[in-house]
Amino acid sequence: MDEPVAGTVPPRRAGRGTLVFQYATVAVFLLGAAYPLLAAAAGTGDWAGLADPSLERYGDPKEWALPPGPETFWNPLLWIFAFSRVTVMLSAITLLGLVGVAAGVVRLARRGAGRGRFVALLVGTLLCAAVTVVMLTPYGAQLRTWLLD
Repeated sequence: MDEPVAGTVPPRRAGRGTLVFQYATVAVFLLGAAYPLLAAAAGTGDWAGLADPSLERYGDPKEWALPPGPETFWNPLLWIFAFSRVTVMLSAITLLGLVGVAAGVVRLARRGAGRGRFVALLVGTLLCAAVTVVMLTPYGAQLRTWLLD
């Protein structure tokens, strides 16, 4: 049996933490920003408002951002959705996206992963870049402003 070289990560585990971080960052964005926006669009029937989210179109985002299930303190979904929304509102998602991109680029440059892991890292890196770019555009600022109201 081949022994791994000291200081290297075996190929089957290369980038696992980076992948988890990247996809968790994208999930936080989807739950914190995309879910309330899509719920508001579906609830009002104003699908054109997806390109222009505002209080005038969708009203208070708290009306649309409730997770499924009981609205009690002990509902774990409530905590997950609240954490995601606060992360997006405080612009921490931009920082998380940048860290995800940087970690992905470093892992991709090492090329220590197999083909499947390489593709997953590439997709995760591109998704984190997309989240970062969206939140740095005027659309992201408008979305964040709507969520803050």
